[in-house]
Amino acid sequence: WGFLLQFVMRKAMIIFTTIAYLSNALVNLVAPPMIVKKLMPLDRSSEREGADITHILLHFSSLCVLDQKNPYDLEKQIQIYVDAEASAHFLLDRQGVIYLLVAESRKAWHAGKGKLRWAPYMEDTLNFHSIGIELMGIGSWEDMKIFMTKEQYDNIEKKDLGFTNAQYRSLNLLLNYLIKKYDIPRDRCHILGHNDWADNEHRTDPGHFFFYSKIGLPQYPTCLLYTSDAADDLLCVDLGGRRIIKKKNIKQFKSPYAQVQTIYR
Repeated sequence: WGFLLQFVMRKAMIIFTTIAYLSNALVNLVAPPMIVKKLMPLDRSSEREGADITHILLHFSSLCVLDQKNPYDLEKQIQIYVDAEASAHFLLDRQGVIYLLVAESRKAWHAGKGKLRWAPYMEDTLNFHSIGIELMGIGSWEDMKIFMTKEQYDNIEKKDLGFTNAQYRSLNLLLNYLIKKYDIPRDRCHILGHNDWADNEHRTDPGHFFFYSKIGLPQYPTCLLYTSDAADDLLCVDLGGRRIIKKKNIKQFKSPYAQVQTIYR
């Protein structure tokens, strides 16, 4: 019996180890999520011109200015993008279905003008370097007051505000896929809201009802702000107020982006 017990335990250990190995491999294997192709006209995007994809930009979209009682309609929403000569790579509906509107290899027109306080050299160029993701959702009154009246906002049903759990689940799958594919750091310096890029007077999305904690990130960026006080020094101040770093001899770096990656990645 002792021999039989040892044999069974040894086999069980082998099976357990194999299952653990395969489970870990499956976790590390990031497969593309289910994506429905619904491509916009080609003249609503353009060539990336060889630019690397380094950022992801999140937006909200709805028809709430036009129709407070029925603010979500896929076809009408896409037509609004077409009419406005705007586009994004992906659109997530309220059920979490992911639609591909623009091929990832092309530059979608979603970021517009803006800049990053911690990477000022990127001013007005984020469309070249980003994937744009639209989520069907509506923000708080503070987010929406630049688009509509208070009377219009108050006519929106509470269930239509914010974002759904299905959208957060799909967004996490999509982010995991994009982060793996393009080697994008999973932080708030590279995964941004439109309001992080453009000032809040013009763009407030994805808004106060979007919770970054549901995609494993802090609500606000705590990236490094760069100022040069000498030809060979770079002063780096964390926007969250947690640290100040002085980097010597920045001439060794070949590009501004190399400086940023070397210091805070």
